[in-house]
Amino acid sequence: MKAELQKMVDDFSAGDHITATGSDTRGYEVTRTGYLLAEPKFVNARRNGSPARGLRLCVGAKGTDPSERNTWTTLFPDAGSVERTPEPEPGKWSMTKLSDVPGVKASSHNTRILYGGKGGARSTEPARSRPVNVLRTADCFYALWDPDTDKTYAVITLATKIWWAHVPQEDNVANAHSSPGKSEDAEP
Repeated sequence: MKAELQKMVDDFSAGDHITATGSDTRGYEVTRTGYLLAEPKFVNARRNGSPARGLRLCVGAKGTDPSERNTWTTLFPDAGSVERTPEPEPGKWSMTKLSDVPGVKASSHNTRILYGGKGGARSTEPARSRPVNVLRTADCFYALWDPDTDKTYAVITLATKIWWAHVPQEDNVANAHSSPGKSEDAEP
């Protein structure tokens, strides 16, 4: 069993951009796309209420701490897959729920993206292009905030659809400020 799991990840090392499908810490199936943040390791995990041996991958945005549980994906011999995926293209727009943006999870974090406005059925293209930090607020909303101007462009939930893109590398410096400022597009 250990050899079978090891064979699944033999071609991968920390820093590779991958998509892994396995189980999260609660046993739910999860697919994570991002960078392999640490070398895979064998763990004892729970599967269907019973202890089982699995291979844990930590997948997330560059700079994410691999000890954060929201990066963990556990592969089992008969359930799970991992494949190499192309690196994200800076400036390539996507319209997804905020929860589908790499690095944005329910825990506190500081992810930087290009924000193109709210998405939805009538939204066919981004309305604007502003680099913002995505910050979780105390009341479990997410502020899309520009630390350079101290302006908040939206306060939304994880289920809100937005236009977003990866920030080009030279602009991808997340400023560490504690709170977002004035709101332009706040959602109640």
